[in-house]
Amino acid sequence: MWMKIAVPVLLAIVLTPVCQRLMAWCLEHNRDSLAEYSLEPGPVCSPIGLGLGLAVALFLGMAVPASVIGKALSCFLLCWLWLLWLIDYRFQFIFDDSLVPLLIMGLVATPWLPFSLWQRLAAGVGAFIVLAALAILGRGALGGGDVKMMAVLGLWLGVNGIITTACIGFILGGVAAIIMLLLRIHGRKDFFAFGPFLIMGAVVAWLSQVLLWK
Repeated sequence: MWMKIAVPVLLAIVLTPVCQRLMAWCLEHNRDSLAEYSLEPGPVCSPIGLGLGLAVALFLGMAVPASVIGKALSCFLLCWLWLLWLIDYRFQFIFDDSLVPLLIMGLVATPWLPFSLWQRLAAGVGAFIVLAALAILGRGALGGGDVKMMAVLGLWLGVNGIITTACIGFILGGVAAIIMLLLRIHGRKDFFAFGPFLIMGAVVAWLSQVLLWK
């Protein structure tokens, strides 16, 4: 049992500085986008917080009942979602270039993922169309980064998974919005990062369908 805990922790220690550099590069590469909102690239979170999150993601990824490749894919997805969660929570941004690795891996991993490529492409396109419409109707309540992220996650989760992700994300986001209004943390016209709630939904959706992996 201790090995199942020690391995993710050791890997997290090794990956923490790598992930710090990846996030720093991403923020620096998108400095102009941040500047439009008077934001500057900077530390996303402490190394300890980053490492703990990576350790949990790796533990969950390795614990899934899948092949070695399935476990590796799970670790990659969960760790990458953790990085996206941190950046979006800190800066309220999901950058296009931070989604490229997810897109590429979602296509490359086709032989080991449930459902056909066409079904997963349909999930991504459907998610993009529906959420883009909601973003337009909501006048910015849902960001373009959220829409693109859900489209890419459709390649990983399929139709059922992306629907589960959206349902959980909107429920959690709605509850959080009500709580922040009641506590007067935000006003009715204030915006907050919605991506973290969608990411939490994606984690649940991913872990709930691992038995379908090849």
